[in-house]
Amino acid sequence: MTEQGARAAAPWRDPEFARRWASNDTLADMLALPRSIAAATVALNADDVRLVVDIASGPGDFLAVMLAKFPNARGLWTDASGTMRELARERLAPHADRIDFALVDMTDLRAVPGDADVITTSRASHHLGRDGLFAFYAQAAAHLAPGGWLINLDHVGSHGAWDARVRAVRDLFRPPPRQQTCHRHEHPLPSVEDHFGAFAAARITDTEMIWRAFSTCLFMGRACE
Repeated sequence: MTEQGARAAAPWRDPEFARRWASNDTLADMLALPRSIAAATVALNADDVRLVVDIASGPGDFLAVMLAKFPNARGLWTDASGTMRELARERLAPHADRIDFALVDMTDLRAVPGDADVITTSRASHHLGRDGLFAFYAQAAAHLAPGGWLINLDHVGSHGAWDARVRAVRDLFRPPPRQQTCHRHEHPLPSVEDHFGAFAAARITDTEMIWRAFSTCLFMGRACE
């Protein structure tokens, strides 16, 4: 784990904070759509999915969608939070016989198998800043099987006045949290351009931002076969 990874993971290792965040996740319903879009896109373009790895999985929502779509696939849940692992075991109980759990920080993926057909992550890499984002994409890409998919559903920053505009209009359309679970971001959020640059640096050039709502984007990239 890098020093930055340790700092980013610290709040999520607090059981009270992790449970409070999960119970007050006001974006959960909205993000069901892009997760389903990601699974459907892979299904239309991949002959066989054997292993899905979810990085910084939290309660396991993305992994649950993937395993429901690919009933023959195994899943690897990873996160730095033991409390999130407990929540994920409950969330993923219908797929329990197909899932392994590993406490893994997203800045150190050495424990992740090197033949993943799909690697997903959701609302995590924005904690790393631009340099950390590039490092994460490079590590993740190295663990993909030929033709594998790297999928990132994450928050992005916008340029200039647009950042404040997007945040303001977003707040008109989503319910306020029932209880504040604020956590600090050390860096400006990476931009859309940063994500595509990180894909390119990781030698994944078959890429698209397939969905966006306000400051949350679904990025998909496919490795060369």
